Amino acid sequence: MQCYQYLAAVVAVANILQAFPETRRKFPLNAIADWMAENGIEPEDLAIETASEGRTRIEILIKQNQPHIRKAA
Repeated sequence: MQCYQYLAAVVAVANILQAFPETRRKFPLNAIADWMAENGIEPEDLAIETASEGRTRIEILIKQNQPHIRKAA
């Protein structure tokens, strides 16, 4: 069950990232998962947050330019 929760969290973050004009591209899920780990975003936290809280948290990270999501090969 944890795998599904993790996948759902990564997909949710991917959807949030695609909504921002700063990102401008679709990122592979593995790059998003790595970015989440680097920034301390836990899937369990996203499960209990509302959509607007999750979006706000991701927006703050994007604006701070904390680490850029690596380009997929």
